[in-house]
Amino acid sequence: MDKRRWTLLIVGVAVALVVILAVVFWPWVRLWLPHPNLITAWFRYLVIDLNIARWGPVATLLLVAIIELVWALNLGRRSNAFDRHWTRLERMHSRELEVLNQEVALLKEERRALRGELELREDLISEEKARLWTRFEGLQRASGLPRELPAGTDPSSGVLRSREVLPDATDLPADLRGEWRQIISQLERIDTISSVSGRKPQSALQAQQRTDELLRLGSACYRLGQYERALRHYNKAAELAPVDAAALINRAVVNQELGRPQSALQDLDRALKSGENAWAYLYRGIVREQLGEAKRAQEDYGKAIRMDGSLAEAYYRRGLLYAEMGEHDKAFQDQNRVLELQPRNAAAFTARGVARAALGDSQWGLNDLDLGCSHAPTSYRAFYERARVRARLQMDEEALVDLERVIELEPSFGPAYLARGDVYVQMGEHAKAIADFDRAIELQPKNPAVYYARGQARAAMREYRHAIEDYEHALDLDPGHARALACRGSAREKIGEYAEAIHDLDRAVALDPNLAIAYYNRGLAYGSLGEYDRASRDLNKAVELDPSLSSQIQASTGVMAD
Repeated sequence: MDKRRWTLLIVGVAVALVVILAVVFWPWVRLWLPHPNLITAWFRYLVIDLNIARWGPVATLLLVAIIELVWALNLGRRSNAFDRHWTRLERMHSRELEVLNQEVALLKEERRALRGELELREDLISEEKARLWTRFEGLQRASGLPRELPAGTDPSSGVLRSREVLPDATDLPADLRGEWRQIISQLERIDTISSVSGRKPQSALQAQQRTDELLRLGSACYRLGQYERALRHYNKAAELAPVDAAALINRAVVNQELGRPQSALQDLDRALKSGENAWAYLYRGIVREQLGEAKRAQEDYGKAIRMDGSLAEAYYRRGLLYAEMGEHDKAFQDQNRVLELQPRNAAAFTARGVARAALGDSQWGLNDLDLGCSHAPTSYRAFYERARVRARLQMDEEALVDLERVIELEPSFGPAYLARGDVYVQMGEHAKAIADFDRAIELQPKNPAVYYARGQARAAMREYRHAIEDYEHALDLDPGHARALACRGSAREKIGEYAEAIHDLDRAVALDPNLAIAYYNRGLAYGSLGEYDRASRDLNKAVELDPSLSSQIQASTGVMAD
C-alpha cells in the first residue's frame, strides 16, 4: 500500500473518531459551545457586513492557486528524484554490460582454445585407437583365430561364428586372454569418450565405421565368454544401424548363448525382413532345433543352402539334425559335402564317422573319427565319439584310452563318465563302473540314463535293493522308461517279489510291445511262480523279438528245471 492510501486511511479514521467522540461526549460538549445567537450574529457579519459574495470567489481562487503551487513544487521534487534514479540505473547497466561483454570475449577465447585442444585430443585418440586395433589384430593372428572383415565386404562379413557352427574352434591361450581384456577395455573407454564428446552429427560413413568397431568389440567379448558385455556392444550397433544384418544376427547368437531363444528369433526375423541372408536362416534353424522344432529347423537349413551352396556350416548343422532323426544316409551325404568345401574340417570328419558307424561301416567310421581326432587334438567331442564306436566293436581298452582323453580335456563332461562306466560294465569291472556312474550323477542329476546304468551295474553285483532304488530314480525322471521298468521287474523277481515284478513287466510290455527283455524277464517271473505255460509264451516271444536271448533262455530253463 502506497503513501497516498495510508494518508486517506488515517484521515478517514480521524474523522470517524471525531464523530464517535462527539456523539459519545455530546452532553458535555454542548455546554462549551457558544450560544446560538452568537453563531447567527457571526454568520450575518460574514455575509452582510463583509459582503462575502464579493470577495469570496477571489479568496477561493487564491486558495486554489496556493494549493496548486504546493502540488507543483512537490511534483517537481519527485520528478528530479526519478531522473536521478534513472540516471543511476543507466550507469549501472552500462557497467554491467561492459563486464558481460568482457566475459563473453573471454568465453569465446576459451572456447577456441578448448576446440583446438579437443581436436588435438581427437587426433591422439584416433592414433591410439588405430594402435590398439593393430595390436588386437596381431594377437588375433597369434591366437590362430580368423581376422574378421569389416561389415559390407561380403554377405557374411561381420557375422559371428558360434560354437554351433565351429565346434572345434580353438580357445584363446591363457597368456593372451589377459592382454585381450586389457585392449578391449581401452577400446571401450575410447568409444565411450568419443560418443560423449562428439560435437557434430555423424556422417553415414562415420556411423558405419563405429558400427564395425562395435561388432568387432562384441565378437571379441563373445570369444572371451563375456556374453552380457558382448550384448551391450551389439545393442549399440543395432541402434546405430537398425537394419544391419550382422548386428541383428550377432545379437541373436549372444541371446541364444544367454538362454533367450525368443529374443534371438525376434532379431533373426528382423534381419530376414530387411533382406534374405543365409546366415540368418542358419542361426534361426539352430535356435528352432534347440526349441525342438526339428522340421522347421530343417527347412531353415535348406533355405540357407539354397541361398549359398558353399555355406559349409549349413550342411554341417543339417547333417547333425539328420543324424538325430536317424536318417544317417542323409547325414553322411551332408557331411561329405562339408568336407568337399572344407577338407580339413575336423567336426565334419567326426560327424561323418558317426554316420558311417551307424550305417554299419564301422571301419570307415573309425577312419573318419581318427582324422577328426588328428585335426582337432584338443576337441573332446571327436575322442568321445570314437570311444563309443570302439566300445560297440568290443575295443574296450582303446575306448578307455579315448574316454580318459575326453575327461582330461573336459572334466565336467558327464556323458564321458557314463560311457566309461558302460565300458567297465562290458569288461565286468562293476565297482569301477559304479564309481563313474556316481560322478556322472553328480554332473547330470536329471539324466535318467545314468541312474538306469548304475542300476544295471548294481544288479550285476547282486545288489538288487540298491538297483531297484536306481531304477525308481530313473522312472521318476522318465515315467515312460520301459527298460527301467523291465529291469526293476527283473530285480524284484530276484528278491522274490513276484507280483510286483510281473506288474512292472506288464507295464513295460504295454509301453513297448517289442521290448524282448521285458518278455524274457516276465517269463522268468512266471516260471518262478510255477506258471509254466505263461512263462513259455513269454520266453518264446522274447526269442522271436531277439534271437540272441535263446542261449540265456536255455541256461535259465535248465536252472529252473534243476
